[in-house]
Amino acid sequence: MKDIVDNRRHISLGKKLSLAWLIVKENGIIWCAAFATYYLASAVGARAFKLMDHIRRRDGVPGMNSRALNKAIWEAWDWQAGGEEWTPNEAWKTGIIEHVLRGYMPQGGQVLEIGPGGGRWTGELIQRADGLLGVDISASCVEVCAEKFGSTGKAKFVVGSGNDLSGVPDRSMDALWSFDVFVHINQAEVERYADEFRRVFKPGAVGIIHHGSVGGGLGGWRSNLTHEAMLDLLKKRGFEIVASFKEFTHAGVTHQTGLYEDVVTVFRQPA
Repeated sequence: MKDIVDNRRHISLGKKLSLAWLIVKENGIIWCAAFATYYLASAVGARAFKLMDHIRRRDGVPGMNSRALNKAIWEAWDWQAGGEEWTPNEAWKTGIIEHVLRGYMPQGGQVLEIGPGGGRWTGELIQRADGLLGVDISASCVEVCAEKFGSTGKAKFVVGSGNDLSGVPDRSMDALWSFDVFVHINQAEVERYADEFRRVFKPGAVGIIHHGSVGGGLGGWRSNLTHEAMLDLLKKRGFEIVASFKEFTHAGVTHQTGLYEDVVTVFRQPA
């Protein structure tokens, strides 16, 4: 029964008071006490979020998306679920794999995965690649993935800084995959990564990145990156935009690419 807090203004205070008696009559005191607690707490929470968002935009503070916080959070995360806690259902994941990953990732070659986490997509990437390099800001993620996929002989995992690809050779990568990662990286760091993509991509290399679109305005601890800013910073660095979408259709069902109006952008280094 969770509601949209902003919509409450469409009912006047007088009407709300008259509705309150009907709510008590139909649901009882205990239910109504819980409802009142929710109503007040959610209103306070909504106001607090708007204030946080205002301060972030006005003062340029990083919110929950600084490199230091990203490292601390994902080092502390329990990765036993392998990242599947963010998978809404199997049909959605199958659609992402078949429509997005297999639809745009080239077969073979050297693949770079930024933020493999618990290896949610890594197995599928390894099957398609000649070799895979996973770079994650979290040492615990690197340990988890090395244990899961080290025996394949095709994958290597290293700890990264959170905004560059130090140690990755120039013109060494045929493809990039990153999902549920750049939604948490602020624009300044994304721009540094984009500079690195130009350096490490081979001519014709393809990148696929899942990222935010509204600068964190809908919550979800999203970064300050917008859809327009992402496209602009890629184009300024000479990348070609292949596709950029918030939803996709697979097996006759339309799915969102992620929560909070997230986007998947596919781009290419010119040959």
